[in-house]
Amino acid sequence: MTSTAPGACPQPEAAGQRPHRDATVTRALHVLWAASVLGGLAQSLAGTAGSLLADEIAGSDAVAGLPQTLLVAGSALAALALSGLTSHRGRRAALSTGAAVALAGCVVVTIAAVYASLPLVLAGSLLLGAGNTTVMLGRYAAADLASPTGRGRAMASVLVATTAGAVAGSNLLAPAGNLAAWFGLPPLGGSYLLAAIGFAAATGTLAIGLRTPDSAVGGIRAPDDAPAAPVVLGRHSVVGLAVLALANLVMVAVMTMAPVQLHHLGSGLGAIGLIVSLHIAGMFAPSPLSGRLTDHIGGQRAALCAATVLITAAGLAAAAARSPAVLAVAMLLLGVGWNLAMIAGSALLTNGVPSRQRPRLEGYGEVGMGIAAAGGGVISGPVMAMGGYGSLALCGAAVATLILPIAWNWSTRRATR
Repeated sequence: MTSTAPGACPQPEAAGQRPHRDATVTRALHVLWAASVLGGLAQSLAGTAGSLLADEIAGSDAVAGLPQTLLVAGSALAALALSGLTSHRGRRAALSTGAAVALAGCVVVTIAAVYASLPLVLAGSLLLGAGNTTVMLGRYAAADLASPTGRGRAMASVLVATTAGAVAGSNLLAPAGNLAAWFGLPPLGGSYLLAAIGFAAATGTLAIGLRTPDSAVGGIRAPDDAPAAPVVLGRHSVVGLAVLALANLVMVAVMTMAPVQLHHLGSGLGAIGLIVSLHIAGMFAPSPLSGRLTDHIGGQRAALCAATVLITAAGLAAAAARSPAVLAVAMLLLGVGWNLAMIAGSALLTNGVPSRQRPRLEGYGEVGMGIAAAGGGVISGPVMAMGGYGSLALCGAAVATLILPIAWNWSTRRATR
């Protein structure tokens, strides 16, 4: 008997119930994939336009990283709130609520673009963090539907779905500007208008599509009323947290200022959007390979591979900071390294953890990523203003090297047991 879910775990059930569960699992996965496409499109549009809008309003590179900083800070806050909501109300309520909050953030930033208000840009970016968290937590919802040996591939399936929307979104900067002109908005305001539409559609898809009476599907059921056991951070979970945080810090710091650097080099919105789309493709398209590699060699060894790619990408960005073509290659590699680190770190974080404890650990993971990325966003603007983009990229390479001893130590411990 087979299941249509990636790595689905067979369970004994009464005759006639298994096909129903298979259909429910398949429907849940399709809903998660659709919401990931919509959320990825909206988040990539908003994320790409944020640094450009802040730079345009303030006229200074030093504040260009602040919208991304507030976005990742909002992601951390949303992770705590949404993980708690997941524990009490289930995945459907948590994910749809996060998308709705991001929709509100898009509205606020659109107003900020009209009135050239940096405080409103930052306030809206904080709300947009909930959208980022929603997109990222979708991978855990898919993993709930999989067996322990298939969780990497299950998470990869959602990240792959995110690719289509994210790549499309980053290439809509120029068309969004035309849409903004039609509505009488500033050019970058159109990006947030389209993002609002994307998050609205994602909210409806999750709220309606994940409604089901089948409590056997772990990804969409509401937990029972029994109190959950205290969450204990094992060594593998701590390593997972470190990998997720450090990889996200490097990616955010190096990528946040890339559109600004490209703008200084004379690249237009179309070229910037294309290069960002290559980076986003690297972030999500390799997910099937990353998932299979993580399932095959283990999270700790996959993390070592991820660190190597991140170091290479940041080093290349530093060496070719004034070449848009080579910088595009560096951004692609940066995305690939982040993708592998994300799946490896997520697998380490929740591997072997009871299902009722996972939402809290997932929240800790997103908070760790948010705090680290906020630090990267805060320093990215000042470091670039003082030493240029090459110096910023070198700092990113240095941080990525910290993953090596952490993952190597855990790998060695496992091998000697």
